[in-house]
Amino acid sequence: MVTYLNKILLFILLPILLIASEKSLDTIYEDVLITYSTINTYETYFVQDNYWEEIDVYKSSEGKLYYDKENLLMDYSEPIGQKLLINENNMTMYDPVSEQAIISDKIEIEFRPDKLISHYWDMSEKELIDQFNSTIRIKLLTPEEEKIIITISNNVVTEFNIIDKNGNFVIYKFSDIQINKALPDKIFELILPKGTNIIDTRSNK
Repeated sequence: MVTYLNKILLFILLPILLIASEKSLDTIYEDVLITYSTINTYETYFVQDNYWEEIDVYKSSEGKLYYDKENLLMDYSEPIGQKLLINENNMTMYDPVSEQAIISDKIEIEFRPDKLISHYWDMSEKELIDQFNSTIRIKLLTPEEEKIIITISNNVVTEFNIIDKNGNFVIYKFSDIQINKALPDKIFELILPKGTNIIDTRSNK
């Protein structure tokens, strides 16, 4: 039986518990940022799943993701040969099937895992879904009703899900993560095949 005194104690304790939970989430976030701030080079295998609810289309892609302080490359093995290269100023998307490359201004959201979290963190409601040993799952809910679910292991992001209010989603899964190891030579030199149709949409070209 819950006594009146117990109710009063719970009422007093509840704000303290909420503050502790929020501090715990902030600590998790800060630990992730600290870990990624020490990264000079990063290499991982990724799987990217997309779903468009309106047209009921699902697509799965995979490949290797590389980055250093200035560059990021998504080198797809499926679809084979596709590449997405981002440097400090530009983004280049190359598709060997259409023999076409699109060069555009750098987009607002970066694909680096810590930058993805930072983009959504301050604007979102936060919830700790699960915590087991060194693996943590967090849910963020944005004002636009986007739901972001993040899996973190040893302060490194291993999965990042974005689901909008219409049911469309993109899921990134990272495995075999290599941090601060030498990257392949000239990995960020994107040499387009002769005859590639280049579409340049940069505003300052």
